[in-house]
Amino acid sequence: MTATSSRYFYSFVLGAMTSTATFAQTEGPSSTGAAAEPVQEVVVTGIRRSIQQSLDIKRDAINVVDSIATEDLGKLPDQNVAESLQRITGVTIDRNRGDGQFVSVRGLGPQFNVVTLNGRTLATENVGREFSFDVLPSELIGGADVFKSPTARLNGASIGATIDIRTLRPLELAPFVAAATAQAKREELDDSWGPALSGVMSWHDVDGTLGVSVVGSYDHRKVRTDEFDIGAGWVKHSSDDSYYAGRVGPNVAPFTNVSMPSNMSPSFIFADKKRYGGDITVQFKPRDNLTMSLDTFYTKLNELDTQADIAYDFSGGTLVDQVVQNNTAVYQQFVGGTVDEIIERAPRISQTYLIGYNFDWKPGNFDLAADASYSEATRKGADDTYFSTVRRTDSTLQWDSRSGSHIFDMAFSNPNYPNAPTDLAHEGGHYEADGGSDFKDQTMELRLDGAWDPGTGVKAYAGIGREIRKKTNDSISMTFDSQCAFCGGSVYAPLPASLFSVTPGNWFSSYGGNTLRQWITYDPRQLVAALKAYTAAHPGFVGYQPPTFNPAQSSEVEERVNIAYLMFDFKAMLGSMPFTVNTGVRMEDTHFSSDGAAQTILSAVPNGGGQNIVTVSPVVPIGFVGHYTDILPTMNVRLDVTDKLLARFAASRVMTRPTLTDLSPAQTILTNPGNEQITHGNPDLKPFRASQAEVGLEWYVDRLTLLSAAVFYKSIDSFVAQTTTPQLVDQVTFQVTEPTNGKGATVKGAELGYRQVFSWLPAPFDGFGAQASYTYVESDADYANAVSGTSYGLEGLSKNSYSAVGFYEKYGLQARVAWTWRDKFLQLANGRNGLPLYFASYGQLDASLSYDVTKNLAVTADALNLTSAKEFTYSVTPNQVFSYGETGRRYALGVRARF
Repeated sequence: MTATSSRYFYSFVLGAMTSTATFAQTEGPSSTGAAAEPVQEVVVTGIRRSIQQSLDIKRDAINVVDSIATEDLGKLPDQNVAESLQRITGVTIDRNRGDGQFVSVRGLGPQFNVVTLNGRTLATENVGREFSFDVLPSELIGGADVFKSPTARLNGASIGATIDIRTLRPLELAPFVAAATAQAKREELDDSWGPALSGVMSWHDVDGTLGVSVVGSYDHRKVRTDEFDIGAGWVKHSSDDSYYAGRVGPNVAPFTNVSMPSNMSPSFIFADKKRYGGDITVQFKPRDNLTMSLDTFYTKLNELDTQADIAYDFSGGTLVDQVVQNNTAVYQQFVGGTVDEIIERAPRISQTYLIGYNFDWKPGNFDLAADASYSEATRKGADDTYFSTVRRTDSTLQWDSRSGSHIFDMAFSNPNYPNAPTDLAHEGGHYEADGGSDFKDQTMELRLDGAWDPGTGVKAYAGIGREIRKKTNDSISMTFDSQCAFCGGSVYAPLPASLFSVTPGNWFSSYGGNTLRQWITYDPRQLVAALKAYTAAHPGFVGYQPPTFNPAQSSEVEERVNIAYLMFDFKAMLGSMPFTVNTGVRMEDTHFSSDGAAQTILSAVPNGGGQNIVTVSPVVPIGFVGHYTDILPTMNVRLDVTDKLLARFAASRVMTRPTLTDLSPAQTILTNPGNEQITHGNPDLKPFRASQAEVGLEWYVDRLTLLSAAVFYKSIDSFVAQTTTPQLVDQVTFQVTEPTNGKGATVKGAELGYRQVFSWLPAPFDGFGAQASYTYVESDADYANAVSGTSYGLEGLSKNSYSAVGFYEKYGLQARVAWTWRDKFLQLANGRNGLPLYFASYGQLDASLSYDVTKNLAVTADALNLTSAKEFTYSVTPNQVFSYGETGRRYALGVRARF
């Protein structure tokens, strides 16, 4: 949006404001902005108090904001911050093997949201801008606010929403409060127990001039996931193409462009997760009009994922039998084929911290605040990341999907030895691709905010700021010739049986079909030691070469943003109805640089052993710079129709910067036959820009009851779309994927919300209550996928989503049952082989129970995923399974003490 078009849009908004008596609000709670409306934090004790607090925040704000609040000191109503946020209308979450990880708002994916901590940008461990909520211990959190309409001073330009996490403020609590929780958590599928401990303490002196709060948490879980995967995706093949030529038996009818899996594997995934967290806040208030705050926040997730697969690799052997339905293979049998045992060892050592200082001075009618913060997130593990493959040759294998299940029936045998899946001998070294990436995200923010309230019904705000953000990706990898030095399973075969053991024998016990349940496993570090020994004993053989720094897969992207804003609040009467308007304009001037290196593929030739031989050019440094400016007008209007009925209107110009991954020049090259891919970023991308508006009604029946409805509309100028095109390099065709500036789209929808405590019922039924939300979102986004020949919409958009919570709280008893459900959504527009990847509809049932044994002691019990819901992703259509997994139920028993 140019400055001229912004002025036209701003004039239109002001005209609409003055010609219509509609509705809205100002920014909700803030602990760092000078002009924030003061919100008194209190010790919340129970479901009723958390409902009342969240409704008070929503009602008192001028802009559109929804909140969650703690039920007790250091206790959110769910096990995960993301899982609490999904109770809010318009909010849905992505799950990663049972845990809520990413948050989408009003149909826009996690990359469109800004996550802040006490108003400051929180760095993220991810390669992009999306924030992983599973690194965030819920015990550290005092509440969270989702700002769906911005104000000019709100930190976080975003098309989706700004999600602000709040921590404790000791001067806003009682002089001394403390709580501690101890739990034992059981993972049903892993059949393991793990500890969870947390504690919180807050103190301030009698005069309320000095306060300190300290929060800490620790939990340790061992999680098992059983999963069925088409890990390299679906491809189309013909009987006479270069892949199958000479490998089709005489009894197989000729076929053309038939969709079929490129490989297939059941897998055990074992995750060992240790999470630590802490938060310390010091507040000093030497005068009534002067407050200084120092915040430190730290969280660490030390996770080790070990995945043991048995994989059918269809690049070897002869296809002797096949059944095709609707141009898709549903049954195949190979002789003389290859079966791989794959181990992926993937450490995720994630650390996030933030330190911030705030100075807030209120001389007379003025309010002046300065804020400085630094946040850093790192994700390490590349040095200990392994992708190891051993191979069995000359095997007979078959698969069958005609049962209609998301799990395919699989079997394989070998004419040379019995019990092939669990045989510990006859293994040959095959493909080895160790190494990975370490990420670092650094954000520094400086802000100066001012406000003037002369008491005339008009309040003025102004501020300036500067943000610097740097995302670094350091990657290590093996050379292509070393990765495939042992390819084929014959150079170093057999491997000693002492390297191997067998997996558990109960893979996916809930599936009743006839499929593999058990196979071999191994420690990839021991396998690498054996490959190194073989290499050392054979001079001149390239063998195993440890991973080294790869500049072509590494990058550094830096953004420098200068910010200024001017904003006003107007309070007046429209007849007998109080009328409040918030309007302003925000300027963000962005400079960025993107640095890395590049190399090109010089040749690519199949080696006849199930792999490609790839030669690449020397690495050449590359760098890009860019600059753009955005003028972002905003308006929020609230009309108090009665003391219980509010009407709102909001309109704004918003923007989201391209994800840092897409701006990076780093590239990834995959060379597996039938799955050859080149993926790289595009530093020439422009921001996402949109104009948006919404109207809403809120009926506050009483302090604990709300009925709300809203409709919203977003017109997005352009989207960054992933474009995949085929590129023939020598004898191999690669699918080249890169982000490009695509056409725009509209997003529109409606939200309904309901919360109530049935206090009007006779005892003991007056302890019952309910909470429900429903969101409908649709978009006209229609982008072409050249690989699949299909079209796709927006990532993260579910047309329908809802949640329903029933609870009871009385006589020291607190019980809750919660159900959440979201429709299918596009997870990746261009997944493996360039195909769109969808996450199927998902519903989860959770329950919790606690009882106050005494005033200060309670016993608790929680149960998550009571229906053992499965996570299912697919390519293009549901019959093209990509992954289907179960993590099972999770239980927790504990005690909680309050002082």
